[in-house]
Amino acid sequence: MELEEQEGKDAFLNIDNLLEILGNPTRRIILSKLAKVPLGASELAASFGKKISRQAIHSQLKMLSVAGIIESFGNDPRNIKYRINSNLSLRIDITPDYYKINFNVTKINNPRDNFSLKDIGCHIDYQKIKTPEKKLRFLGEKIKEIEENTIILEAKRSTLLHNKECFIIELKNIMRDQYEEDLQTKEQPNLEKEIFYTLFYNPTKYFKRINIDKLLDDMFFSEMGPIRRDQHKVSIRHLLRDLSNLMDFLREDEDTWFFDI
Repeated sequence: MELEEQEGKDAFLNIDNLLEILGNPTRRIILSKLAKVPLGASELAASFGKKISRQAIHSQLKMLSVAGIIESFGNDPRNIKYRINSNLSLRIDITPDYYKINFNVTKINNPRDNFSLKDIGCHIDYQKIKTPEKKLRFLGEKIKEIEENTIILEAKRSTLLHNKECFIIELKNIMRDQYEEDLQTKEQPNLEKEIFYTLFYNPTKYFKRINIDKLLDDMFFSEMGPIRRDQHKVSIRHLLRDLSNLMDFLREDEDTWFFDI
């Protein structure tokens, strides 16, 4: 029940657009190739063989360009090439008891300006290497080391998510065994439970002060017009009061709600 999306002036692409773009296998292959080497439309068409026409490749490149994910460059109209000019990150976790999307997108002007070996503290060792072959070996070893560490982190993350789901399942067991009867007497019992689980899906976001607007966004009321959104905001406040009567870690102080776990 949670979507964490980048906000601000750099958020030129929303989650729906990104999922639509990445849902097309041809576009995914194009992005994969452009991440390695800048290519022109004819080169991309040739790499697909007869499966995709050059016209179709042009169409996909145009869509990616309009979305702001890639850009064209070159002075010769007969030799225009494309490259990725954005940083995109998308992670989706869906289980029977947990749902979360992390989405981040930023535009970059010159990718090479954003990275330097000095930033990661190995430029001195690198400068000592004299031959290109040994430099390639050094860089390859460093990349391999990072990939190995990433695999370890991913395994740890999977374990943490599994543990988190175990705790969420136990939360649901307690809600069912201890509070279900009381909740069923309420006007909107399922919405109260959704509020409860939204708070516990990411306690760090709501710990101490509850931001009602963020809570509305996490419950996907953000697409509604301002009048309906305000109506739901009033409803959420009433439902929080109902929950606070059952659970002492939810409390209100001068129209501000606190989540004290």
